[in-house]
Amino acid sequence: MPVNFVRRHAFIIGLVVVIGIIRFAILFLSQRHVISDEAIVGLMAKHILEGRNFPFYLYGVSYSGSGAWEAYLAVIPFALFGVGVFALKSVPVLLSLGCIVLFYAMAKKLYDERVAIIAAVIFALWPGLLKWQFQAKGYAFYFISIPLLVLLFARLESKPSRQNAFLFGLICGLSLWSLEIIAPIIAALWIVLLCRRRVREMTMSIFGALVGYAPVIYWNFSHNFANWRFVLFEKPETGGLISRFAPAQWWQIFAHEMPKFFGPDTVLWYFPETPWTGYVMYAVAIIAIVAAIVRVKTNDSHADLLMLILIAAAFALYVIAPVRVPGYFLAGAFFMSILVARAIVSANRILASAMLLAVITCGAYTIVRTAMQDQIETLVVVKPPLGLEMSRIPGRDIDAVEQDLAQNQIREVWTTISFVYPLIFETNEKLVASESIFGIERSFYPPQIPKPEPSTSERATFVLETNSPYRAEIEKTLLQKGGTPPRIAEHGALTVIEQRLASQQ
Repeated sequence: MPVNFVRRHAFIIGLVVVIGIIRFAILFLSQRHVISDEAIVGLMAKHILEGRNFPFYLYGVSYSGSGAWEAYLAVIPFALFGVGVFALKSVPVLLSLGCIVLFYAMAKKLYDERVAIIAAVIFALWPGLLKWQFQAKGYAFYFISIPLLVLLFARLESKPSRQNAFLFGLICGLSLWSLEIIAPIIAALWIVLLCRRRVREMTMSIFGALVGYAPVIYWNFSHNFANWRFVLFEKPETGGLISRFAPAQWWQIFAHEMPKFFGPDTVLWYFPETPWTGYVMYAVAIIAIVAAIVRVKTNDSHADLLMLILIAAAFALYVIAPVRVPGYFLAGAFFMSILVARAIVSANRILASAMLLAVITCGAYTIVRTAMQDQIETLVVVKPPLGLEMSRIPGRDIDAVEQDLAQNQIREVWTTISFVYPLIFETNEKLVASESIFGIERSFYPPQIPKPEPSTSERATFVLETNSPYRAEIEKTLLQKGGTPPRIAEHGALTVIEQRLASQQ
């Protein structure tokens, strides 16, 4: 690497190296298991490596090209190191480092180097984004798309040309293919272009977008428009839209959900409790947004206005969603990181120091806490068949279950929906697992790869949450069928229940 290049980019190189070391250390220490979505991506990568299937979208759904892209990329570490959790999760970790570089370039293009440096540090430490950097479930390329789109938009604004317009449009099309929830961000950028009367650039951008989106167009025409039907008609769930704007909902969002959103556990749904870091980061973000609004009113700051527009676009998606989950608003954290940096640069010394200290403290605490907690955050069944809530499952409990199954030579299990695919993936498809006995017949395997089901003629084995509502009925049924109490092995949050026969006593 040339010396001059290193000197010119010493900060961002140093930041990426430090954050890379931290994230890989966390990966080794506490990210040893997968949740269901990640397991599906891992199985996709395994099937690609074996030449069994070449998916366009995530298994079982007709959206999220990013999930398929992550699977294709995971083929490389799978081929080098073998199929496993670490190899799978190394993909989003590496992509997250590239995202930091793009974020820094975006901030520098919009503002100046000082703001970009502070913003990059804040973004790298943002508590609500940390665990997402290890989640191989279709968000890694979405995260990369956000700063790349804004960077290319800013480049088009400063240097209008057909080439820049085409490139911006191309990335718009590819980003929409990657993950459809980026549509509000793309729409906001195009509206800004239209308001600034960039008609000629918009024409070329539309052409570029069609080129980038062409694979999706072809796929839809060859698959009965499945993707468009899902995105436009099935996913939005417009029924009850008016009730989602009721005053009680706004109080719920701003008083209860947003403090959780800024906390470190925003990987699926919200947990009941709110960590202190969520309140602190929420306060910092409010100060930064208010400061940006004041600057826009007084100084006509186009970059600040753009950040506010993009935050509003991300928030609009979150508000109208039938189920408000953190993933819909994650894009807002990118732009809020920049506004926090802007507030730090423009505020008086005391306020600036307090804000920076708050972010660093929350970020450092989250890093240490995440590294020390070897667990997964997943949905568990609390009310059959699909009454779900968030739960933390320690990694040692999952290890104990997998060891139990191996030691007792169990190759087939019935389990609840959250653990079917994690058990299949983490045992390298040597274990047959299914939830169909609980009335759920949906398989995420493609038709080309039939999913094996446990034999109903063999002794049944169940892997359940220890407090599962299914447990009592299962124990009773196995006792009646086997003529003797089943073997019950509790492993913390999880329990193995194995049918035994009276003849074995």
